[in-house]
Amino acid sequence: MSIGSQGNEELIERARRVTAAEGYDIGTRFPSVFAEAEGPWMRDVEGKRLLDVTAASGALLLGNRHPGVVRAITEYISRYGTVFASTLSLPRIELAERLCERYPAAEKVVFTKTGSEATTTAIRLARAATGRDLILTSGYHGWHDWHLGFLNLDYDAGNRVACFGYSEAALERMLTEFAGRVAGVVVTPEPAWFDADYYRRLSALCARHGVLFIIDEVITSFRYGPRGLNGTGEVPADLLTMSKGLANGHSIAAIMGRREVLDAYDAAGIAGTYTREVPPMAAALAVLDELEDGSVHEHCTRLGQTLMDGMRDILAEVGIPAFVGGPPMMFDVVVPSEALSWDIYRAAYDYGAYFEDSGTQMIMASYTESDVDHALTAFEKGARKVAATTSLDPGELGADRMAEFAAEAFGGALTDNERVRARIEETVRKIAAHTAA
Repeated sequence: MSIGSQGNEELIERARRVTAAEGYDIGTRFPSVFAEAEGPWMRDVEGKRLLDVTAASGALLLGNRHPGVVRAITEYISRYGTVFASTLSLPRIELAERLCERYPAAEKVVFTKTGSEATTTAIRLARAATGRDLILTSGYHGWHDWHLGFLNLDYDAGNRVACFGYSEAALERMLTEFAGRVAGVVVTPEPAWFDADYYRRLSALCARHGVLFIIDEVITSFRYGPRGLNGTGEVPADLLTMSKGLANGHSIAAIMGRREVLDAYDAAGIAGTYTREVPPMAAALAVLDELEDGSVHEHCTRLGQTLMDGMRDILAEVGIPAFVGGPPMMFDVVVPSEALSWDIYRAAYDYGAYFEDSGTQMIMASYTESDVDHALTAFEKGARKVAATTSLDPGELGADRMAEFAAEAFGGALTDNERVRARIEETVRKIAAHTAA
């Protein structure tokens, strides 16, 4: 039976039987099975057209089927091949050189396939380069075992990882006590919540204690301005990770930074056959060509700002308290509850726009002004529909909801209150006990 002969519900049931995870693939997605996409528009198997306001979770920077990227991929495969016996190829060398030119922290670059692999590689490099074992972390760095406890300010003795919850006080306390054991501090930027000054302070704190500072720029490397937090935000780092947008949806990630840290690659025992796959590197070079004159970021920043301001105005007009903030290419929208957020975006889906229900919205360079108008129209219809049947307290979004969102979304402890201070001391005691043992 061909896919085209079945609708979304039937195909979701087929997927449920043979491949789909109930939560990740079905419960947290809107009910479409997609057949094709071009630019920012997707079409499901029933012919429903939807505007992607997630940029495929950030993977797309230019949009689906971008001509320059398609040409680079197809020409490379047809003329040269896919993967070679050696890890070295001309596109790899050229891509590394161009990333070194683009990002201040980059003296040398190595590649993996995914963001989760990139962050795990960075941790292996830091440990091998320093001979230390303790990792201090904040934010989401992927799905690998070493990072499963990212939402809790706590210490994981098995993986030798302590989460400091974006608390400067917690990081300073941990570095004061254990700097001699710390291989690196790794943090994922949350630019809607912490400005560049915050990350510069973390970087300086690590430098004072002689500890490697790692920025996980898997998402922000092209969305916090054209050169990420490291370049655009002028935040010094010893290592950077990047992935989403680099090859406009094709699977590649980069780890870059100080030469002496990257040169620990062999000692860290890092390997992987598909790190040598060449077409994604050709795609990444095509993306960098598109970004060269700055017009892509200028366009995306302008339209992203229009979308962000429009969503903020709509929520205010329909009486839904909200926080809307962050860089125009990746901004957060927080409303009084997660359930309300889902209801609004589920309603907007019915009107033709596929928003990220968790709240972080991202556009791509293929957006036009009419696409932004479509997104805002769908969002307004959805928000009005939900507001009309929901009892809401008027006024601004409360600090408790902001703190709840930060804790649930990225493990952020926004204030150093009594509970946070108690968690800091308990975490320090756990680390100390493990060290003594």
